[in-house]
Amino acid sequence: MRKLEMSILALAGSVTAIGTVLSIKAPEFYITSYVPEDGAVEWLTVVALLFSAALLLTRAWKLRGQRPRVFLAAQCFGALILCGGAGEEISWGQRLIGLETPEWIEESNRQGEMNFHNLEVAGVNLNKLIFGKFLGVALLTHLLVIPYWYRRKPRFAALVDRLGIPLAKAHYVALWIGVFVLTELVVGTGKRGELREFALTFVLAAQLVGGTLNEQIYSRRVEKEATDQSPDIPEPTGVFKTKPRRTRQRPRRRAA
Repeated sequence: MRKLEMSILALAGSVTAIGTVLSIKAPEFYITSYVPEDGAVEWLTVVALLFSAALLLTRAWKLRGQRPRVFLAAQCFGALILCGGAGEEISWGQRLIGLETPEWIEESNRQGEMNFHNLEVAGVNLNKLIFGKFLGVALLTHLLVIPYWYRRKPRFAALVDRLGIPLAKAHYVALWIGVFVLTELVVGTGKRGELREFALTFVLAAQLVGGTLNEQIYSRRVEKEATDQSPDIPEPTGVFKTKPRRTRQRPRRRAA
């Protein structure tokens, strides 16, 4: 493991472990002082999201001209989603700036804040629908279904690489699942979402730093190595396969 990766995981493990113990032994202190709105845990979550977004954008910039546009667009889209998550986490800076919530939002928002994940539309809690059920299905697909087919279907693997989808290694899959189990079954209060969000965002940051299952998608040396391969080594697939250039042959002139 890289030093930065280990540091991220160590911080995540320490904060999560302390929070879990406090939620059982001192639930009131845990709610009011450990995971309050605009508290240290919430801001660490924002930092982790913005760090991951910056990492994706940096890689897209470094790989420009070496990867297809769809690959670069996917990295930028992922960074946009992460920045959106950071904005939602702090209600887009509403409390920092001191903005008042418009009435039409306050009436539909369970916390009376300027964010989307706490809205209720037609009696439907968007937080539970999008960030609960939908996100849960998406994560299971990303962590289990896609890696399964990635290892068994070369064409599917080439598509995943071309789209630039970073896949988790086995030990990170275990960490993702472990965080869900810990926060759902062990944390002693109903206010477990903040601790879960913190732990998951730090696991994601460490995963992007430490290398993914298909970490070759971020390598700048792949194309050069591909051109130096001997005939006995199969050519790379997906985004790394170099297409031969077509040359037009001019018709020969007939002798008079």
